[in-house]
Parts: sequence; structure tokens; C-alpha cells
Amino acid sequence: MRPFLIALFLLTPSMSCSSSGTSNNPKPTAAVASESSKIEGADITATSDAGSTEKKELRVSSTAGSDGWTTFRGTGQRTGRADVVGPRSSKLKWVFRTRGRIFADAAITPDGKTIYVASHDSKLYAVTTKDGREIWSHDAGGKIWTSPSISRDGTIYVGSDADRLVAIEPSGKESWVFETTVPAKRGDKPEAGRYDVDTSPALMSDGSIVFGCHNNLFALRPLAGGLRWVFEAGLGRVKIFSSPAIGRDGSIYFGTQGNYFFALSQSAKVLWSMKTGKDNDSTPAIGDDGTVYFGSDDGKLRAVAPGGALRWETDVGAPIRAPISVGHDGTVFASTFGNKPFIAAYEASGGKEKWRFHTLPGEGAFFGIQSGALVDAQGYVYFGGRDRFVYCLSPEGKLVWKHETGDHVDSGPVIGRDGTIYVGSDDKRLYAFER
Repeated sequence: MRPFLIALFLLTPSMSCSSSGTSNNPKPTAAVASESSKIEGADITATSDAGSTEKKELRVSSTAGSDGWTTFRGTGQRTGRADVVGPRSSKLKWVFRTRGRIFADAAITPDGKTIYVASHDSKLYAVTTKDGREIWSHDAGGKIWTSPSISRDGTIYVGSDADRLVAIEPSGKESWVFETTVPAKRGDKPEAGRYDVDTSPALMSDGSIVFGCHNNLFALRPLAGGLRWVFEAGLGRVKIFSSPAIGRDGSIYFGTQGNYFFALSQSAKVLWSMKTGKDNDSTPAIGDDGTVYFGSDDGKLRAVAPGGALRWETDVGAPIRAPISVGHDGTVFASTFGNKPFIAAYEASGGKEKWRFHTLPGEGAFFGIQSGALVDAQGYVYFGGRDRFVYCLSPEGKLVWKHETGDHVDSGPVIGRDGTIYVGSDDKRLYAFER
């Protein structure tokens, strides 16, 4: 098996990665942009781990809603937890139509007035939360599977199948592009070198943008997309579909299809890693005490201490691919794939199941629940299923309401300052349910 080595190229202002060489060393590696790299647009200079000064504790919130829903799962901890109350009925406020499937969760500005929704029609849309009116759209060049993230200055970051991560100004104007395409070699298949951005970007305290692409995790500086570092998570067909979560100390957590789960420092040093039985596509969530919760295709839900010690694991009996959620009382929520999918609640202390709720059955390896659950301020749970329904459950796991859409609901719900729930569907629509 030929390993994937990293070379850094300056493309002004886009960046690109390239593969070359051979080695028998399968260990993950990180390439760091040093002081001599002179990367255009760099506002700070990265150093090696020996010379880095990493923050021990960050002031972060593990809830979202009243201050917007500015990143995937609400915050960098990816808890899916809100500090506002959602709707107790399925009354529609409005429906916004795109020209493609809506797979990714939307994002809402801190003032609550604008929602950004990505579509497989290659466009990111800015829409008013008041009445669902389109403000602008931006063509990202390819299908968008990832949720946008909004920085403190209002810049929106989103990845696409055009092998790029794009920075877009609040006006809809493109600011810069980071390219991830690798030139194909003679004899390669047509898709060779196509490194789609399939994970949602996380924003670090210094503004760095962290996202996964193929088997690499990238960290970019916000000004002109200068490369800070790139971490190689494995060799061959080791892909990253797990969006990175950020701990209170700035540690970065994510899983891979190489059957590993990683914890990295802010400078891409491996703090610890854990081997699992199968792929780790589920996005992890971080509890208030720093416990990292993640699910795997091996059917295990795991709770890991910040230092890497396994606190507990629960065999749920089916693959877990949807993001994990953590409620206000520490309850952990996980959803499954399979012919009889369900969402279940687990105790944070030992992983004991509290309740489970089955959606409608279906067939096929890709049937199940992809939508990450949103937990509102009173513990009500909102999510979508590939049975075409959007669901609201009580804190005890009882059905409160459900609403049928025209296709699978893979997008996770997000919530506005006024309690409106927004969720996309494969039927090309964004639904707004008013409180």
C-alpha cells in the first residue's frame, strides 16, 4: 500500500495538497507551516509542538440558540443543545425551496435574522428567518454535503464536492478558496485526486478553520486561507466523514474510516488515539466535564475521558453514523442505521439506556437516521429520519409530533432565537416550524 505524504504548495490565494513517495510507516503524521514557510495571508506563524504555547482552558459555551446557531451542531463541542424552547406542534412558518437535496444542517447568524442553507444544487443560500425570502445565493462549484460555519466577523466557511473550502462574506461575495485537488496520475481512475470536503468546519479560538478532507485534517488561518497545518490520519482508503469537535482546552476530536478515533492538540500533535471495530463516521460530542462521546459502525457508543481513558462503552446493536448529542442533564443521545432504526437516550454516568424510540422501518444498508438530534432548553428532542419524517419527542422519549416531508430527512434541525426549528429534506426544501 502506498502511503499518502504531504507537500505544501502556494497557489495564491488557494492552497493544494499533493501525494508522492513511498514508506512503510503507517503512523499518522502532521506537516506544520513553519516560520520559513511564508504562507500568503498568514496572520500568525505556527511553530512546532516544542515551541507552541497552547491554551489550557477556553471560555466556550456548549449551548446555542439565543446567540445564533453558527456552526454544525450549534457549538464547537457539537452537543446539539439549545438554550431556547422549540415548538410543541408541527405548524409551519414557511418553506424555502432549492433546486437540490438538502443534506447538511443549516446555520443561523448571531442576530437570528439570517439562515444559511446548503444544497446539492451547489449553492449556499442566505434566507431571512422572518419569512423565508432569499437574500442571495453563492455557487460553491459542486454539491455541498457540509454545514456552513460563521466566524465572529460574519464570514461563512463551507466545503463542497468541487474539492474546495470557500470563504464567503456576509454580502455573498467570495473572499477566498482553499483547494484540495490532487493532480491525477496516468492510468488513475477519473475520480482519482478528487478530494471532496465532506466534513463541516470547526472554528478555533484563534480563528483557525479545521476540517477533514479525504484522509487529512486541515487547519487554515482565516486571512486568505493560509495553511497552518495538515494532519494525515492514515493511509489508503482512510477517509474522514466525522466533523471535528473542539474541547474546552482546544483539543480536536474526530473519527476516521480507518477504524480509529483521534485526539489532537491545537498544533496537530496526537494526544491519544483509540482503535475501534469499524468505521467512525459519527461526529463526536463533548460533555461539560470534557468527556468525549462518539459512535461507530461497530455498534458501540463510547465515553472517553479527555486524557484518553475509556470510561464506558455500550453496545447499541446497530451502526451509529449520526452525530451524538448531549442534553442539559448530561443525557447522551445516539441514533442507528439498519432496517429498524431508532434513537436512544443513555445515562452519562455509565451508558445505561434510558429509553429508545423507533422510526418507521425500511430496507437497505443506508437506511436509518443520519440527522443529528437537537435538544431544546426543556429537554425535548428534534430529529429527522430516512422514513421522511421530522420528529419531536418529549424528554421521556414519547412522540409529541411528526411531520412528513417529500423525501429522506438527513439534515439535522437547528433552532432560532425565537424557538423556530429549521430542518432540510432531500425533497429540496427547508422547513421552518414555528413555536
